[in-house]
Amino acid sequence: MFSTAPSTPGTMTTLPATAKPKLVTFPLELNPPRVVVRYGDSVSVNCSTSFTDHEGMGWEATFGGTGFEQEVNVVTWTVDNLIDWTIEPTCYITLIDGEQPSEVLPVILYKTPDSISISVLRHSGPMVEGTEYQLQCDIQNIAPLQNLVVKWYKGNEPLDNVTYSIVSKTPVDVSDTLMISPSRHDDGAQYRRRAQLDLGPEGPQPHPTVTSEPLNITVHYTPEFLPGNDTVEVSAGSDVSLDCSAEGNPPPELRWTNNTAEGNANETTVGRLRT
Repeated sequence: MFSTAPSTPGTMTTLPATAKPKLVTFPLELNPPRVVVRYGDSVSVNCSTSFTDHEGMGWEATFGGTGFEQEVNVVTWTVDNLIDWTIEPTCYITLIDGEQPSEVLPVILYKTPDSISISVLRHSGPMVEGTEYQLQCDIQNIAPLQNLVVKWYKGNEPLDNVTYSIVSKTPVDVSDTLMISPSRHDDGAQYRRRAQLDLGPEGPQPHPTVTSEPLNITVHYTPEFLPGNDTVEVSAGSDVSLDCSAEGNPPPELRWTNNTAEGNANETTVGRLRT
C-alpha cells in the first residue's frame, strides 16, 4: 500500500506505508520550461525523460498534440501558427507501474495593439492657460493585459506610468486618462503615449512597444510686457524712437497713447511691436 506526500518542485516523493521517504527525481523536463510567443508565430518545445523504465510519453494540446509515443525519451510539441489564447500543452509519461506524471508548459501568447491614440475629452481647439483638461488614451486589441505598461510623455519628459492588475489572456481594448493644466510654456507641446508589453526574461528584448502619434496643443495666454520698455529722456524738439513689446497668444495688439498737448507722436506697427 502506497501514499503520496507533498514534494518540492522538480521532485516526486513516494512513501511506502512502512518505509522511510524516498526522494525520486521528477521524470519530465521541458526545454524551454516556459515560452512567450507572438500571436501567429511558430513555437517548438522538447519534453524529455532520463527514465528508461517507462511505456511511452506524449503531448496533449488543442494544437500540436503528439499522441502516445512508445520507446522514446523525447517528444516535441510544435505549432507553426499559434492562435489559441488559452492553450495549455501538457507533456505526460506512462511509467511501468501505471503512474502517469505530467507537466504543463506555461505559454504566454502576446499581441501588440492595432492602434493607440490620444484625444482631449469634451474640448476642441486651443486651450487656455491655467484651465484643466483631460487627455484620453485609447489602446485597441492588445494582450495580455496584465503585462501592459502604458507611459505618458510630454515631449521627452515622462509624466505617468499605468499598469493593470486585471488578468486577461485574450485581446482587450483599454483606455486611461491624464489631467493637465497647461501654462504658456506648454504652447506647442506634444503629448505621446507609449504602450509596452513587459513579458519577462523569456520575452523579446527590448520589450514590444507601440507609440501613439503626438497630440500637439496650442495654449492661449494673456499678454505680458517684455523687458526693455524703458523711460527715455529727450530734448525738446528732438526726434525720438520708443520701443514697446509684449508677448501673448493670440499675439496682442499694442496701442500708443500720447498725453502731450501737441499730439504729434507717430505710430508704426511691426508685428507685435509698436514704436
